Amino acid sequence: MKPGCSRVIARTALVLALIAYPSVAGAQTASQAPPPGDAQAQAAELARQTQNPVSSLISFPLQANWDFGLGDREAVGTLFNIQPVVPFGITPSTNVILRVIMPLASQPGADGVRVNGLGDVVATAFFSPAKSGRIIWGAGPVFLLPAATNTALGSEKFGIGPSVVALTQPGPWTVGLLFNHLWSTSGATDRDDVNSTFLQPFVNYNLGHGLAVGGVMEATANWEAEETWTAPLLFTVSKVALLGKRPVNFIVGAGPTVASPEGGANWRFRFAGIFMFPR
Repeated sequence: MKPGCSRVIARTALVLALIAYPSVAGAQTASQAPPPGDAQAQAAELARQTQNPVSSLISFPLQANWDFGLGDREAVGTLFNIQPVVPFGITPSTNVILRVIMPLASQPGADGVRVNGLGDVVATAFFSPAKSGRIIWGAGPVFLLPAATNTALGSEKFGIGPSVVALTQPGPWTVGLLFNHLWSTSGATDRDDVNSTFLQPFVNYNLGHGLAVGGVMEATANWEAEETWTAPLLFTVSKVALLGKRPVNFIVGAGPTVASPEGGANWRFRFAGIFMFPR
């Protein structure tokens, strides 16, 4: 890891939370929707719901990432995530939110030939109260599925672990943290075990009319490696707009990689579209 990276991760996550937490009292939940026909208020509410990982909104995010500065040649790696989110009620008081991440990657190889294909799939099932209070939360299992089409893009291991998300949405703010940890349970015996932590502190400030600014750190720790952390920090701008009749939240983000193994990326650029299916 780069010198001082562990301290940078901790301090940056703390700064994100401290600068974002407002003095405004009270929270608004995703169920408090604006009156039908108010297009600007509806766009603002949809923006808030896409910032909540356990909202009752069906969505289909498509996220493209470009990582710059990889290896001695400072090459560019791309990662395209397909991330459907489907919530459904199992009891009158409890929802289950199924979140799946299917990554398509193109990475520079050691011999100068790019490696392309599907990576391992991560699926999470959050159990969350149907009616949230000031603190919105969800918890459940996360699964690692060895779906990679190239051994360089996956672990060849099945994995399982816990996942928890907690956030609050007072006034125009969304402040939260998502955590999961994966341990491998079976798979190829000649591959390293999976023992990894994912931490994602996030902050958004909604400016109205579906426009928001924010910041997110996506820190991954591989506890089986000597250089443990990889942590891009992204600053984002997003806007809810109509694509035909379909509401879409468009997101543009960029920022430095504050921790990475030797030869890792220096910074990341992101463009994403979250296709929404409000009920």
